[in-house]
This record gives sequence, C-alpha cells and structure tokens, in this order.
Amino acid sequence: MSIAFLVIGSGGHAAVVADALLAAGEQVLGFTDPDARRHGQTLCGLSVLGDDSVLDQHTPAAVLLANGIGGAGAAGGQGLRAKVQRGLEARGWHFAGVRHPRAVVSNFAQVSASAQLFANCVVQTGASVGDGCIVNTAAVVEHDTVLGEFVHVACGAVLCGNVRVGAHSHVGAGAVVRQSVQLGEATVVGAGAVVVKNFAGGATLVGVPAQARRQHT
Repeated sequence: MSIAFLVIGSGGHAAVVADALLAAGEQVLGFTDPDARRHGQTLCGLSVLGDDSVLDQHTPAAVLLANGIGGAGAAGGQGLRAKVQRGLEARGWHFAGVRHPRAVVSNFAQVSASAQLFANCVVQTGASVGDGCIVNTAAVVEHDTVLGEFVHVACGAVLCGNVRVGAHSHVGAGAVVRQSVQLGEATVVGAGAVVVKNFAGGATLVGVPAQARRQHT
C-alpha cells in the first residue's frame, strides 16, 4: 500500500508544504482546516477537504500528516502548530518531515523525522534540527547549531556556527545570529535583527545589535 499525505491547515505555509511534497514526488490528497469557509477552496491544485473529520476516512497506516500551520512567533502560531501536532499524535497519527528537493542538507546533520526543510535552505554538518522545526526558504543553519523542537527559522535567516535556539522560538526573516550565541526557549528574533550575545528565553529581540524589547507573559 502506497503512503499518501494530508496537510493539516490551509494557509500560506500549508501551500508551501504541499508544493514541497509534490516537488519531492509525493502523493498529496489535500488539506484539512477547521474553518468551514475554506472548505472546497484549492491550493496548489489540491482541495481543502474539510475539517479534521476527514481523518476518519483514512488510517495512520495509509496516510501521513504534514503540519501546514506556520510559526508566527513563540506567543502566536508556533504554539498552535505544536498543540495541533501533539494532539493528533496522541490520537495515533504520524507527522512526516518535508524536504524540498532543493534543500541542501549535510549527511552529517541530524534532522528530526517531522522537521520541514524548504527550497534553497542549508543545514550544515553537525547541526541538529528538532521535532516539528521549520527551516524556511533560503535559511542557513550552520555547523553544530542546535534547534529545539518547533523552532521556526524564517526565510533568509542565518544561524552561524554552534548557535543554540531553545524550543518554540522564532527567528525572523533575514535575521542573523552570531556564532556560539545561545537563545532560550520561546524567543522571538525580529526580522533583520542581528543577535550578538546570549539571551534568556521568553523575549522579543529587535535591532542591530539586537536588544530585548518585550518579555512574553
């Protein structure tokens, strides 16, 4: 029996997920979304089939799930992304990883089975990409960098060598994190920020050099 995919969610990130799966030659059945207004719409030529009750028509032995909920920051979408994935996993479903054919991944990197690596990203030797992570278009995860679970490295961001990023963090588009910097859990790095020192978790970092501007509650 061949394995097919269902994408959970039907927003912009879900479309990118489906596109990457199709580019890799996978069979994608469509999307699910709790918003009934989206049902029947199409993305990448595939239909939004309905809400999670669509899963009742399939079995985990025949269908893998792909997480189409994007990470919008530690206080927003990233928490929803993890919540939905963990909830469906508790029901026996399995989330597969997504790897675009144009992702560049070292044979000596460790990439979790449910991580998502998109076009033109680079994951270098010795790097570790945790469960549920997103390494988005053209992002760079350099050597020996470690991403905790459900970290989103947004488009064009660069994590230099030996960086540590705590779980449920978001590194914004075009941001740079200097080598050997450590960021705690639930950190949000603003787009274009340059992080040159360690920060504890739970803060939003902005500017060049980056400073903490807001502590999450």
